[in-house]
Amino acid sequence: MSVARQNAASSIDYRRLVESERVHGSLYTDEAVFVDEMDKIYARGWVFLAHYSEIPRPGDFVVRQLGRQSVIVSHDLTGEYRVMFNRCPHRGAAVCQGDAGHRRSLTCPYHGWTFALDGRLMGVPSPGAYEGGQLQPAGLAHIPRVARYGGFIFGSLYADGVSLETHLGKAKVWLDQLLGLSPEGEIQLTAGWMKHRLNCNWKMVVENQVDGYHAQMVHGSLLAANETFATVRDRKDTSPTRVRDFGDGHTDIDHATDYRVAGDKLFRWTGGIPETRLGNYVAAMRQAYGAEEANRRMLEGPPHAMLFPNISLAEMNIMVIQPISPTETVQFTTPVFLKGADELNARTLRRCEGALGPAGFLIADDAEIGELTQIGVNNLAPEWLLLNRGLSSEDVNADGTRVGGLMDETSQRGFWRHYREVMSEGAGA
Repeated sequence: MSVARQNAASSIDYRRLVESERVHGSLYTDEAVFVDEMDKIYARGWVFLAHYSEIPRPGDFVVRQLGRQSVIVSHDLTGEYRVMFNRCPHRGAAVCQGDAGHRRSLTCPYHGWTFALDGRLMGVPSPGAYEGGQLQPAGLAHIPRVARYGGFIFGSLYADGVSLETHLGKAKVWLDQLLGLSPEGEIQLTAGWMKHRLNCNWKMVVENQVDGYHAQMVHGSLLAANETFATVRDRKDTSPTRVRDFGDGHTDIDHATDYRVAGDKLFRWTGGIPETRLGNYVAAMRQAYGAEEANRRMLEGPPHAMLFPNISLAEMNIMVIQPISPTETVQFTTPVFLKGADELNARTLRRCEGALGPAGFLIADDAEIGELTQIGVNNLAPEWLLLNRGLSSEDVNADGTRVGGLMDETSQRGFWRHYREVMSEGAGA
């Protein structure tokens, strides 16, 4: 990554543009800022790429974006998971054109060079024409770092930096919470991904994922039309739900606090489905974890969390945020299936379609408000966007976690606090 390192130095003063109570509007519109983010956040840091369940068999692969780089995530024929640049070492063509596939080898469409699923060069047409019979480089290039947690595969384009464990920090509890809703301790992302192109900066999408303040306004029509959705949680200023900053840019809306206060039944996070309709799932959970622990997990439900920079654990959905330009983002969404929970998975699929599908209620609202916000920040004044809601009443736990009320901007401040440090690194600030 020598070229990236040469271009990494930035004259942008992020400590001036990100203050404790406000951020400058240019951070959502400036091309130079976006280029800097692609290096400092999406190349140097850890980015979620894929999940084991998407490539379960040797020979499976998916094609993903790591910042501006197209990469192949493969399950090779020896059972190992690999991440390689989607670039033929001969003349640079993209080896894989689709989103996913299953093959014993990969063949470049330009001149027919063939590679194993671990990246090794297997053969080329007419190899004797190369001087001395030597072919260099000999295969697909691997990205510098790959690491996994709970079936989630992450990658980094820099060989040095913090470990994935350090990057995830306290946020590992959210991944464990999601996995722990399966009686077998595993999730499956096998329904396929929906793609929505949003006309807004990627950071607006990140902030919105853990914003508890906008629901009554942005999703008012849904709340009015759907009584179950409107009553399953308390969405008032007095709600027991908390928003939290776990540090390192990881934030969440802790709906479990609301569910614990209600405490009258399990599965409020599914919309209040009766326990009797999930008898096999309940029995399997209690067999796996014991009745008391299983009941706690089923009462508190999944996390509603944003892991810096690009993956949202949106309760029973996974959302992946892919920046395209300062004013354009693609959001990928898929439902979370729990291994050993077929009854619940069928309902999860229908709920995902209703909220986030092509005719879904939630995604259209959020896409529209993202576009309106981008239109607004393109204007010159006022220069600053506010971040101070709930600042004076914010609590700090012994472990450093910052906690605010549902309507507070604790989560946004947590994102920007980490963003400022990452973007200022190496700038002498």
